[in-house]
Amino acid sequence: MRIQLPKRFNIERMLNHVRASSYGLPYQFVGQSVLRRPLRITGIPAITEFDLSRAGSMGLNVVSCHRDIEWSGRKQTTLRRELAAQARFLWGIDGNDGHLASMASDPIMAPLLARFGGLRIIRATDMYEALLVAVIGQQVSVQAAQSVRRRLMVTIGTRVSVNSGRSREKYYLYPTPRQLTKAGESGLCDQGVSRQKARYLLEIATRTVAGELDCGIFTAMNDEDAIRYLCEIKGVGRWTAEVALMRGLDRTDIFPAGDLGLQSALQKLLGMTERPSETELRERAEHWAGWRSYAALYLWITLQRGT
Repeated sequence: MRIQLPKRFNIERMLNHVRASSYGLPYQFVGQSVLRRPLRITGIPAITEFDLSRAGSMGLNVVSCHRDIEWSGRKQTTLRRELAAQARFLWGIDGNDGHLASMASDPIMAPLLARFGGLRIIRATDMYEALLVAVIGQQVSVQAAQSVRRRLMVTIGTRVSVNSGRSREKYYLYPTPRQLTKAGESGLCDQGVSRQKARYLLEIATRTVAGELDCGIFTAMNDEDAIRYLCEIKGVGRWTAEVALMRGLDRTDIFPAGDLGLQSALQKLLGMTERPSETELRERAEHWAGWRSYAALYLWITLQRGT
């Protein structure tokens, strides 16, 4: 199955972004332009393949399912429909390019659009995953956060395998809320999670099971209401809430001005002698209102090696 890509979707930049981004962890490349990620399709763990080797479209395939479940008839149709929906969300294919026109004349953003236009925000599957990733990443290096996330996936998450020649390749999903709860505080700490963060993650898991983080909950909330709602969760401050809304709900007008990376990026970009404060950065971001999430993405990208 293939789905059409937006006209301005830059395949090469997106693939490089996945390779360099901390949010690319669940993905594994099996070729220059083909990568796989385990997902739950109709609730069943499966290895999904995204083929970006052909301009203008993305190939989608379910390579293997947990326990090798057979799909046929009506179930196959349901699987294909959900796989396409998840791919469009994860890769930002369901968005539009309105930010290109609105920021093209901005003196700060215009050069970044020229360099990085066609990028999409790499999204999490849902708000639970977005919060899980953000909380683990609080106040630690990208490498340390990835290491902890990987251990949680391998030790607590679900494994799905696929035949590859004479061996079987193993893929791991993020732990479900129930798997986290079953592991408990001590089980999370055994994987390198601090005791404090373990408590935060367990509260997020409990709220998810209770339906308090379902996408529909946020439908009637504006961005500030959604941020306040998430900040009611222990361990979730404004930065965590903002990043989770960008990644888990595709809110396009979020700007985590308290992020030191964004502050450093703007300082470097403008040749400032001092790093701008959160207040100053938020004021500057008013010029990008409507698409501040993409302004943040382009600023973050300037910090990646090779850009």
